[in-house]
Amino acid sequence: MKKRTMIIVGVIAVVCIGIFVLPSLLGGNKEAGSEKKTVSEDLGIEYFDVPDIEQVYINGVIQPEQAEAFAKDSKMTSTPEIKVKNGDVVEPETELFTYEDKEVTKEIEAQNNTLSKLATKKQNIYNKWNRAIDNFNKAKEEERNTTGAAINEQHQAEIDGVDEEILFSNETIADLTTKQFISTKAKFKGRVSIPEVKDENAPVLRLTSDGLYVAGKVNEKDLMKIAVDQKANLSVVSSGTTVTGKISYIDDNPPEAKADQGENTSGEGTMSTYNVKLALDSLEGIKNGYHMQATINIGDNKPIEVPKKAIHEQDGKKYVLVNDFGSVIRRDVQVGEEKEGSMVINSGLESADRIIVSSKKDVKEGDLIEEDNQGSGEAAPAAKE
Repeated sequence: MKKRTMIIVGVIAVVCIGIFVLPSLLGGNKEAGSEKKTVSEDLGIEYFDVPDIEQVYINGVIQPEQAEAFAKDSKMTSTPEIKVKNGDVVEPETELFTYEDKEVTKEIEAQNNTLSKLATKKQNIYNKWNRAIDNFNKAKEEERNTTGAAINEQHQAEIDGVDEEILFSNETIADLTTKQFISTKAKFKGRVSIPEVKDENAPVLRLTSDGLYVAGKVNEKDLMKIAVDQKANLSVVSSGTTVTGKISYIDDNPPEAKADQGENTSGEGTMSTYNVKLALDSLEGIKNGYHMQATINIGDNKPIEVPKKAIHEQDGKKYVLVNDFGSVIRRDVQVGEEKEGSMVINSGLESADRIIVSSKKDVKEGDLIEEDNQGSGEAAPAAKE
């Protein structure tokens, strides 16, 4: 009887532990692990729906219109002397750096030594000439075995011979001087960049033009949908900065496939890509190397007019809040002219974006909106035709 009582008491204890402890373990940290706010009440959100239009997306990288890296000359034993500073903007034909040819310098030094010796030799001839004239003048006429004219002619011939040697050395030096320093000049206007690390693989310097463009690729499916001079909306992948631009070049031929890359050239499961260049209307906030995404609207390119109250501003940047499948996200936009309570959006929006115009309660970036509430509130009027 005592044993049965102990078993019953143990079972009751286990049941109690399950009732009070398990719910805490399973659901106790659910709220603590949630980072985003889920909005469950009726917010009365008013939306503006961006027209659903066909778009082509082009991913690319910002590159300078002209760029050149100047590698070190392995034939030169000297260190190049850089004539410009890091960050300088130089014009074409500006001297960038020079090398000194040490062998040529040695030859110039040898010729200069020769000139020094020839100058001494010439001076000695003049001294000997003067002594000969003095001795001629001191001697009695009957003791003179030559004439003054003969003395002058002899020494003048010696001077002329030395002068010819001096002329040859000077001409040799002049020719060598043109080869002593090998100068490299800028071929275009650009900004100088001098590597901080001076290892053997680093270039002497780089020169890049201030003009930038987007180098992108488009697949064969979208190739026939785009054309040169077609307008594009572009955004920086990392920061969301938006700019406008246009297609400036489309390559008719795909890049040649390399066999060692194992690329499938049979046409099954792959598509060729074609190089595309896009010009930018503004370079504000854009730097060499930035990754960009360009959006090309296909068909009717009427401007999108968004209600003015849907546009917010922070730190000088304008943006809208978009309901992206239940998640509130921010899209930075570039605005154009204002039209009767609405503003033209030049870039930053995507096809079929659901822009939050207003709501009964504040909605902020990062909020999660329940699906039941997405359709609450009246839709904003469509953009004017």
